[in-house]
Amino acid sequence: MDKRIFTVGSLIPGNIVNIEAINSNLIDVESIPVAHQLQKIGLVQNQNKLEIQPIKGKLLLDAALQQGQDLKFKCRKGTCGVCTVKIEEGASHLHPPNDKEKKKLKMALNQGYRLACQSMIQ
Repeated sequence: MDKRIFTVGSLIPGNIVNIEAINSNLIDVESIPVAHQLQKIGLVQNQNKLEIQPIKGKLLLDAALQQGQDLKFKCRKGTCGVCTVKIEEGASHLHPPNDKEKKKLKMALNQGYRLACQSMIQ
């Protein structure tokens, strides 16, 4: 029986990375070009952990809802705070906080909190 090895970027000539080598720590994941690493935004809302695939130009809230994630929200204006989430992974995929987030979250921004209805994915 032919044993196949799945690779990251196997459809792009010259970009073959052996998954078994990554799993056995033979390849440093950091050395893989960013375009070929799995991208996600990991967040927590009310002890509920979610993973969102970044969609450039969309609000974090809209991307989450489009992907079937159960993200709580209410006003969509950045005033109520119901959509507040803590970004645990992938914060670099988001634009810097806007004025509404700064006003509502204040110092919590420094702890990784964002308003999903205001956080734009870059």
